[in-house]
Amino acid sequence: MAEKKKKRAPTLMPGDGRKRDWPAILSHIELEWVTEQSDCDRSANKDGDTLAFKHKGFIAELPEGKTRDAQGRTIQVGMQMDSNIDPESKEDKPLEFMLGTPKLIVGMEAVLRTMCESEKVRAKIPGPLAYNFRSGFLPYDTAVLYEMEVTRVTRGNGLPPPDAAVPEPTGTPASSWPLLLALLLLLALVFGGVAFVLKGSGSTKTPKKKEAKRDGKKKR
Repeated sequence: MAEKKKKRAPTLMPGDGRKRDWPAILSHIELEWVTEQSDCDRSANKDGDTLAFKHKGFIAELPEGKTRDAQGRTIQVGMQMDSNIDPESKEDKPLEFMLGTPKLIVGMEAVLRTMCESEKVRAKIPGPLAYNFRSGFLPYDTAVLYEMEVTRVTRGNGLPPPDAAVPEPTGTPASSWPLLLALLLLLALVFGGVAFVLKGSGSTKTPKKKEAKRDGKKKR
């Protein structure tokens, strides 16, 4: 009897407002409810709603033979690699996220869409729904485990309209000033040199004309 192939999660970019089959995506994620509200409406969260949540991210599975990240640092299963706690101030500040906007990995958004306030989950997210799209962070196909707790849900009015086209800048960008100054200096040197040559050539011609006139007078 042929072995049944494991269902593979689709590779998706972060949420960007495109219509997706969120229940199908969620089926690729292993969920464990730590705190669950019995009266939670799992279909209430929509695009444009904002969720404040705390999170911790850990490496759940590494591809075979991968023990270092893109910077050469040693990594291992169980290592924490993400958190809402500020590394400098140590402030435990929940992250705010509007559903349907390109900020979170797809797997996290799929889980948050099913959560209500005060609920906590552990979610094992496969690489295609995690960081496969982000090169230089974790080895390709690394599965991650996220602990998430929703602290607040704010209902919105759908996604904001897409940004209008950005007009061309009317001033000179700051980054182009060094090049502009160098160009002006070069032009000044070139025109200065031309002026010097012309002035010099003019001064040599004048004596010759005078000498020619003197010679002419002597010959007469």
